[in-house]
This record gives sequence, structure tokens and C-alpha cells, in this order.
Amino acid sequence: MDFVTVLIGVVMFLSLIGMIICSKKQKVNPNAQPIAIVLMIVVIVCGIAMMYRTGVFGGAGTAELRQREFQYYASQGAVVGKFIAENYPGKKVLLLADQNFNGNERLQMLQDALKSSSKANVVVDTVTLANPPKAPEGSPPELMMDMPLFELMTAADFDNAIKKYSDCGVVVTTIGLPRDAAKMKLWTDSNRPALILLGGGVVPGLGSAIKAGKIDAAVIVSPDAKFTEDNPPSDPQEAFDMRYVLVTKGNADEFARFIP
Repeated sequence: MDFVTVLIGVVMFLSLIGMIICSKKQKVNPNAQPIAIVLMIVVIVCGIAMMYRTGVFGGAGTAELRQREFQYYASQGAVVGKFIAENYPGKKVLLLADQNFNGNERLQMLQDALKSSSKANVVVDTVTLANPPKAPEGSPPELMMDMPLFELMTAADFDNAIKKYSDCGVVVTTIGLPRDAAKMKLWTDSNRPALILLGGGVVPGLGSAIKAGKIDAAVIVSPDAKFTEDNPPSDPQEAFDMRYVLVTKGNADEFARFIP
């Protein structure tokens, strides 16, 4: 890996750490939120640059590389599905995805793996924004379109998405939680569904929320993750173990220093 690629990775990592810090400070410092948005844009730009540098976009073998990465991603669905089958058998599952989920091959592979492993009825939907925010004055309108959904949705939006599928006993979110997640009515609902996080941004207090039983499980990048150009193992569990960790109440203390 060349120096520029390493530098991009370092900047991306430091920006992500900055986002976590700002997300924790935004309640006491109103300037923290815009800084977090800027850092998020830096992370996105670095991620795109990294993909260009490593050949994800363009070049020979792009399709093969993309399929390998899709398989690693889908392995999360297989492992989460197994967790659901063991802990919530027979429960209908709501898979919350980004707004452009239709026709998304990566998400389809994840959904198929989740359905096959959980043996459950899986429905896919997104979170509809009641009041879509407008771009700051002087900035391009496309800015808000490029922002991840967890930065745009509110607690009420997320609650409404779940309420729409009140017959679902498990919610798996690939888009994280809203910034004002503490205001969600979901936490006080006596009949609330199990909640599982599968990527989708920084969630402050994730470790304590898992230990308290508010969040039933979360997939995080493994501290020992191996990123190679080799084909993933045929066994989804083995592929998952190369990249991710499923954090539950049982192992939350073990991975506490790796989650905010």
C-alpha cells in the first residue's frame, strides 16, 4: 500500500474519531454539530478516494472485487439472521435501509442472507423524513442529498417507520439511529421490537445501551479485521469473523473500548 493511500486512511480515521467526539459534545457545545458534519464529509471524501486508490472504481477486476466486498457485507445478514433465529424465532423482521434501496444489489444480498439464516419473514423499507432539512445558505442543494440518513432523520421519523410495521418483532437498521435517538418513543414502548444495529454511522453510548438491553445487538468492525483481495470463505460465519464482531450484552464489556 503506497504512502498516499496510507495518508488517506489516517485522515479518514482521525476524522471519524473527531465525529465521535463532536457527537458527544453537541449537547453542551452548539458548534460541535456543524464540525461533525464537516468531518463526516471528509470521511466520505476519503472513503471515495480510498476506493479509487485501491481500484474499487475502474480498472481490471472491478466487478470481481465488488462481488467479493458484497459477499463480506452479506455475511452480516447471515450472522444476524442466526442470532434472530436463536433469540426471536418466528418473529417478523423489518430491515431499515437507505432511501435508494430499490435495485441495490448489495442490500439484496444482505436481505437474502438475513432471510435464509433467520427463516423469518423479512420486509425492507426506509425512513421517510417528515421535514427534510434544507441545505445551508450558500451551499449546493446536493449537499443534503449526499448526507447519510442518520444525519437527516429525527427520532419521530424513526418511530414512525417502526410504527408502520407494528407486526414486526425485530428491527434491523442498516442506517443507524437518529442523532436525537434519546427522544425516541421506542425506548418506553412496553411492546417494542428487538433492535439490532448493522452499520450506519456513529451511535454515542452504544456500549451502555447494549448492556442495558435497549439495543439487543450491534455489528461493528472487528479490531482484528483483515482486508484482503482474496475471495471470502464460503462459510458466511468465517467471512464475517474476518471483518466484523456481533456485540451483545454477553460480550459488550470485552469490546467496550472499541465502541463509543
